[in-house]
Order: sequence, then C-alpha cells, then structure tokens
Amino acid sequence: MPKVSPKKSARRGGRKNTGRRLGLFCLFLFVAATLAAGFYFMFLYPGKQPGAPLPLLSGQSKNKPLHQEAEPLPAPPYEEPALPLQAPPIATRAKEPEKKTLSNKPLVAIVIDDMGYRQNTGRALLALDLPLSFSFLPFTPFSEELQKEAQAKGRDILLHLPLEPMDPKANPGPGALSTAMAPETMQALFREDLQAVPKAIGLNNHMGSRFTANPQAMRSLLTLVRARGLFFLDSMTAANSVAYDLAHEMGVKAERRTVFLDNDQSPTKIMAQLDLLIRLAGEHGQAVGIGHPYPATVEVLRQYQAQLRTRTEMVGVSHLVH
Repeated sequence: MPKVSPKKSARRGGRKNTGRRLGLFCLFLFVAATLAAGFYFMFLYPGKQPGAPLPLLSGQSKNKPLHQEAEPLPAPPYEEPALPLQAPPIATRAKEPEKKTLSNKPLVAIVIDDMGYRQNTGRALLALDLPLSFSFLPFTPFSEELQKEAQAKGRDILLHLPLEPMDPKANPGPGALSTAMAPETMQALFREDLQAVPKAIGLNNHMGSRFTANPQAMRSLLTLVRARGLFFLDSMTAANSVAYDLAHEMGVKAERRTVFLDNDQSPTKIMAQLDLLIRLAGEHGQAVGIGHPYPATVEVLRQYQAQLRTRTEMVGVSHLVH
C-alpha cells in the first residue's frame, strides 16, 4: 500500500472541512429564506387579514366571470307565467261575433305582444301572409321602425301597456302604471306611453296581474282609455281580472285573450295551442290568441298559416272587440 505524505493528507482534510462549512452555510440560507417567506405571507401579505378565511366561490361564480366591462342588454320583459296555457272560457255565456263573414268560418285574431325589442323576428312576423295584430311596448329600440312597417301593411297596432304585476320582483319595464299612483301621475305617464305608440287603436296589458285585479286602478285607467276612443284587450294574466267586465260597464269596447300560444316554445306545443285556438273559436264564434316574437313562433305560424286561412277567418283584433 502506497504511503500518503502529510502535506497531501492535510490538503484533503482541508477540502472536506471547507465542503462541510459550505453545505452548512447553504442550509442556513435555505432555512432563513423559508422562515422569512413564511413570516411575510402570514403577517405582511397585502389584502390578507390575519385569521380571516379565504372566500369560497359559489358554483354559479365559478361558471360566470366576476366582472364584465359592459353588462349585456336585458332580456325583453315577457308575460308573467301566472296562468296555465289553456285560457278560461271566452265569456260566461256564448255570444255571437259582431261581424260575420260570408264563409261562416269562426273569427280568429292573433296578437303579437312585446313588439319593439326584436328586430329580425318582428320583421319576419310582419312578412307573414296573415293579418296579425301587433302590440308594442313603449320606449323600445326598434318600435318606431316596426310600427311604420305594421302601419304600411294595414295591421292593427296596439299599445302593450306595462302594468303592475303581483310579484314585486318582476319588472314590467319603463312606462309601467301601478295601483298606488295618483290619478294625475297615471294620466301623465299613460299619455307618454301612448306617444311612444302613436298609431295605437287599442291596448292590452303587459304583466299587470295585480293592476287588472284592482277595480279602483282599472277604473282610473279605463277612464283614460275611453277618453281617447281606444279599446282594451285583457291579456288575462290574472284569473281574477276585473278589466273586461268593468270595461263593458264603463262603455269601453273590450275583449279577452283566449289562448296564449307560446308560453312553452316547443313547436309541437305551439301547434297544439293553435289547434286549441281554432277549436274554441268554433265553439264561441271567435277567439283571440296571443303570441310573442320568438323564432319558434315565427316558424310555426309560417307553417300553419295555410291552415289558419282555410279553417278560420283571420281578422285584426279590432274586429272582435265589442
């Protein structure tokens, strides 16, 4: 075995000691850095309150951005789903329609509510070969343009008047009348609503389940309707509505909605509601259906228009009020 000189042995021992010292120093630096980082995040990190638990996102928040630069436009306010699809009978007694046709077919009017928000579907409905009636919400973005088209085609134009609903969380939209309004306030707001739909020959209620069930509020409104020579179509959003009977008592021409066509936007269900409308028109001599500017409604009416013309006498809703 070869002998190792004392000098070489000392050099090797020195390198070992230096390596140990360097390792211990690195370990010290690592521990110190870890402790410093822990102290920072525990006590000094901005926005972190000592002892406060981190907020948890709900399931909805996880699927939806917490902030957007611009909110989307609100969806058009539609009828409150207060009633089943099938309407109550047209009246407590059967009545003959005021105007009969040579064909002796039952008279049917279809009113398209909520006009003014949807430009494309509104124009598609106006293009159908049917004498539909159109009810415009006040202060809507495409109302003026679509009213002009409806007038050019000779269609009945109505004001779709927003009235107070039963649910206080439901928003009927701008221009809404409420049961608590003073008569002077109601008169001024009603005048503004009419100015937004200047060619209206009548009106029907948008929402309004609380308002139409209130005799005092309806009497105030019908006084204004009568003064302008308009008619009132009760959309029947409330089963206990007094609007139709009170209108006749006050000498205001009126009618009631018979069937909602598209509360369920399934094409099959809309078709079934049209069949129901025709059947009830045959039983009572006339009937009024109310639909909305939904794409499904446009398509079903396009497919069904030949049957409507064959099985009924389609008229504007003004032909059915009395």
